[in-house]
Amino acid sequence: MEVRQAKFHPGSQNQNHILVLTSDNMLRLYQIENNQSANIGIYSVGEKPTTFFPGSKTPFLDIYGEVAVDFDFGHPEIFDGSRKSPVIDNSFVLRSQNRNTDEKYMINVETQTVDKIVPKKLGKQTAEKDWNNLVWPVFILRSDMSVWKPILKGPLPMTAFENDQTEACSLICLNTVPQILCIALSNGTLCHSIFLDINQDSLTEMKENRRSLTELPDKELLAFERVELELGLATCEEDFDAIYKCPIFLQRDDSKSCRYYATHSAGVHSVVISCVDELQDFVNQPEGADPTPDIFSNLSKAEYLVCTKTAASEKSNPVIGFALYYEPTSIITLLSDGSLVSLCVLFSGCLPKLEDLIISDDTTITSPLKKMLQEPFEQYIQKILKKTSTQPVLKLPPSSVNSQEENYELLQRTAQVFREEYFKNHQKAREELEKRIQMLNMMKKNQQKELENMMRERDELQESASNLAEKSENLLMLVSRKKSAPSEAEKEFLKELNVSSQKIGVYGDKIDKIKSKLKYQQIQMENWKSQETKKISALNETHTNTIKTNIQETTKKITVMIKQVNEYRKQLHLK
Repeated sequence: MEVRQAKFHPGSQNQNHILVLTSDNMLRLYQIENNQSANIGIYSVGEKPTTFFPGSKTPFLDIYGEVAVDFDFGHPEIFDGSRKSPVIDNSFVLRSQNRNTDEKYMINVETQTVDKIVPKKLGKQTAEKDWNNLVWPVFILRSDMSVWKPILKGPLPMTAFENDQTEACSLICLNTVPQILCIALSNGTLCHSIFLDINQDSLTEMKENRRSLTELPDKELLAFERVELELGLATCEEDFDAIYKCPIFLQRDDSKSCRYYATHSAGVHSVVISCVDELQDFVNQPEGADPTPDIFSNLSKAEYLVCTKTAASEKSNPVIGFALYYEPTSIITLLSDGSLVSLCVLFSGCLPKLEDLIISDDTTITSPLKKMLQEPFEQYIQKILKKTSTQPVLKLPPSSVNSQEENYELLQRTAQVFREEYFKNHQKAREELEKRIQMLNMMKKNQQKELENMMRERDELQESASNLAEKSENLLMLVSRKKSAPSEAEKEFLKELNVSSQKIGVYGDKIDKIKSKLKYQQIQMENWKSQETKKISALNETHTNTIKTNIQETTKKITVMIKQVNEYRKQLHLK
């Protein structure tokens, strides 16, 4: 018995539950605690191989592709134990095959709750409380490339993919919506498919051919892409036609849901699925919206990161260990010769779409300049500098001795990649930069002219605005005059007029008093003068000067008072 795959259960709270797939079509769930492992349950995922091919240890089931080779967990789903939920059927629940009936656990590949493992012997209320939680479905891959979902529900129909009887060896479920399943074949082919609800026509056809041992699946796999990996570095054209098969193991990248890695005896590949963002946008659209026809137009990209074999040689330095390190994302690869390769995986983040950066316009874009400016220039340069072929890190086995011809061909390929990919692309990028600079200078001149015209139009608009303001004031005055009822401003003005009229009356009384005093003083002066002339005694010169000075000052005061009175009359409009 061999171990085909082992993974930690994603629903285990303490990360101490491991699910193991063995070559006898069994899933074994182990709990690790205090440096000891306890077998919680054994679950059958198919018929157990009993008979073997004569003269070998290969079972007949393996020859026909009916032995499970890999599994992976899907997205958690809501499970309601009290009723059949449309999300997941109760028939998916696997029963443990342990002989200890008192400790039969309901937890298995699909019934791992978030809180803990729920034994069947618990009370009904406690079981219902813990059971109404999340379950983690499992996708099981057989070597004939059929995908099963326990128990006895499958195989899931796969459309738009021709199986050429190549042995499938690995499967992963990416953390995307909808779920994308990636299947690896031993000849270096990767199949990308979407996990969707089954078509009604396909379901009707399956009902007609229904087998008694299996239940009809409610899901299907829509294969939308096929990627060919280069298993070994090809140094000449004949090497591209060479056929090489080896097991391929897939590893997801938790930092990027659209990226995963393929490890094999010929090295390490990085694969990026380009349609993940388009699928996510389609899922977020309102219900009933039609998908865009170019949703799968962007092809996936496979990059050869580490090469441990040449296509012309049978010797390889296979990968025996692979791990990921995040922030930044780096791969750590252990090779069979004991060497350790660490590479930082660069990922150019998707630039924001132009419609998110500019104001949308209903008018169609017909200008070539606008079409060119519609795409961000940085993204355009990245497309130019993008490599169509990869130059991996070469880690050949130390025992392999390449001939001078092979070394020369390898050097020729490297030089050719640099000539075709790097130098030409950089020259083209330089030309595009020069074109963009020239175009931006022309646009700058045009914008300066437009700015001058706009400044002149602004002055004209300001002048016309002032004229319009004067006309509006005149119109408001005319309108206010034609009103029968006084406005608030007119009422305030009337109040001010009443206050002014009251002040005018007070000032008039004061002026009359001043006039009467002035007449009295004039009469007194005349009497005084007449009396002075009658006096026989003459005044001395000092008294005379003093009297003259007093009279002059009095005269000046009277003159000032007369001027003030006249000014008051003018201000008060008195005659």
